Amino acid sequence: MAALFVAGALTFAGCDDFDRTEVDYSIFVNQQSVTLFVGEQTQLVASPNDGGSFQWYTDDPEVATVEAGLVSGVGPGSTDIIAERDGMTFRVEVTVQEKIELTDIKLNAYDLEITVGSTTEMTVEMVPLEANDVPLSDFDWWSDDENVARVNLAGEITGIGEGSTTVHYRKGSIVKDISVYVSTTLPFNGPHILSADAPLELWFRDFDKGGRNVAHYDVDTNNQGGSTYRADGGDTNSPGVDIEGAGNIGYTSSGEWLLFTVDVQDAGTYRVQVNASGNGGTFHVDLDGETITEELTIAASGGWGNYMDHTPFEIELPEGKHKIKFYMTNAAYNIKYWTFTYVK
Repeated sequence: MAALFVAGALTFAGCDDFDRTEVDYSIFVNQQSVTLFVGEQTQLVASPNDGGSFQWYTDDPEVATVEAGLVSGVGPGSTDIIAERDGMTFRVEVTVQEKIELTDIKLNAYDLEITVGSTTEMTVEMVPLEANDVPLSDFDWWSDDENVARVNLAGEITGIGEGSTTVHYRKGSIVKDISVYVSTTLPFNGPHILSADAPLELWFRDFDKGGRNVAHYDVDTNNQGGSTYRADGGDTNSPGVDIEGAGNIGYTSSGEWLLFTVDVQDAGTYRVQVNASGNGGTFHVDLDGETITEELTIAASGGWGNYMDHTPFEIELPEGKHKIKFYMTNAAYNIKYWTFTYVK
């Protein structure tokens, strides 16, 4: 009983010492700022919603009007909408704009060639630049094959694996496509197009970018030719290939090879001739990793500066991008270019 009496006394004392404070009375509106197009409306809601009435006003009816909290955009500009009750007010900033429709999207590229592991950043330009009818958040990026290339919301496209895919960009209802080709090597001074329209004279010095053991192999890593042709063209991974002053590949050795990415627009048979000089030797040609010719002969030309086209041979090429390798089986020659002529 004593314990119960003490508890009761404490409870009574606690109630007696309670400090009472007055509650401030305020009004609120569900938005502090609003942006509208001319002719557009939005509903504002004021509280407390206890049955009391609010009065609504606008500072500039030529910009926006309001009736029972329903705001209408009238003309371009800025104004305040005011909710009032019991001498208290709440202001909402209102901005009204002319609607400018987005009609198109421009990208900095629609056809990309990138290496595995590299990243290219895309840029987007709205047409017209001042278009404002599509929210900033209403866009997306995606790739048809993320095993080939991936893209993030910043528009950065990264090569994942060899192949081709399409990357898409959407802004509102407008969609743009980007063709993406990913490879371990890419054409130098390309594209190198094979078609029925005209022969292609492809210089051997324009072998693929990609570096030693990937796009080319040279036994001696020293630049015996002394040329800076590759570095001047942006390829710093091929200093050991011996390009001489005449633009030819010199100081060749058996076992060396050069890889070329070609774009075959017209599938069929192509006649190929190699322009070379020197003491002669042999070579063969690979297509996409498989040997497609027998060992072919380059005859002695009677001098290192005496270049000539050697006996032509024919190869079958399917449509699309392909990698052709010139493999120097037994090399005692300089090579300048090879020519591809559509036959049938």
